[in-house]
Amino acid sequence: MTTANISLKVPFNEKDQAKALGARWNAELKQWYVPQGVESAPFEKWFTSGAAPVQTGAALAKPASPQGQPSDEDMDSINARLREAFEFREPDEM
Repeated sequence: MTTANISLKVPFNEKDQAKALGARWNAELKQWYVPQGVESAPFEKWFTSGAAPVQTGAALAKPASPQGQPSDEDMDSINARLREAFEFREPDEM
């Protein structure tokens, strides 16, 4: 079982095969990956050189502190991302 997402290089004509095995598509990065917790052996033919981990969603955030609570630095980062995402913009700025 993988402990992190693993990037894949899947040719377009093999995408359905990779998907059937459990691979997921990251539209933002435009690449396929093996999600955490999925056995990676069936995907070996598509491993990129080095099989780099792919960060998605929750994986982009830092882990919580050992006590299970986010640190002040984590909260500042989260707040900054929320401000950027929901900041009002004039139509001509978009």
